[in-house]
Amino acid sequence: MIIINRCLSGVMRIALVSILVLMGYSATAGDAKTYPGSMGVRYSGPAPVYDHSAIGNPSATAWMYVDLPVLNESNTESIKSSNVRVLDRSYGLDVRCSVNTAYWNSSTGSFYGWWGANKNSSGSGNALQTLNTGAVGGTTFASHSYFSCAIPQTYSGNRSYIVSYYVNED
Repeated sequence: MIIINRCLSGVMRIALVSILVLMGYSATAGDAKTYPGSMGVRYSGPAPVYDHSAIGNPSATAWMYVDLPVLNESNTESIKSSNVRVLDRSYGLDVRCSVNTAYWNSSTGSFYGWWGANKNSSGSGNALQTLNTGAVGGTTFASHSYFSCAIPQTYSGNRSYIVSYYVNED
């Protein structure tokens, strides 16, 4: 630090300290992530469309179902908070999502887990909505977390989308 103090002006020292503080802060807040909706994987319904990394339902007659993967960085921390940002333009039908943690149980030959409650959009239009999907437990080395969402069909050519989703394991 002595060398830094002698070589840098006051303004540059403040800038360097600010950068170091920010770097330290981001290292401790490293378990909060926002993912684009395009990371979603369709498991039922029509093939999705993508717009600026959001995933949407192009069908005028069928719902589309997607799972949104979560990269768990901790094998001991459960999801403390989460949300999904949606654009609901279906006029009468809601986008709905839940956050879940699952693991394979070899002795029974099936998946087990912790399933969050479904959260629904409220009304339709061109405004983004945030579905606060909350917390879910069960994170271990053998489990994985994901969101499960249903996107309704289009209304008068207006598509509904999953724009992004957020997870905090801290």
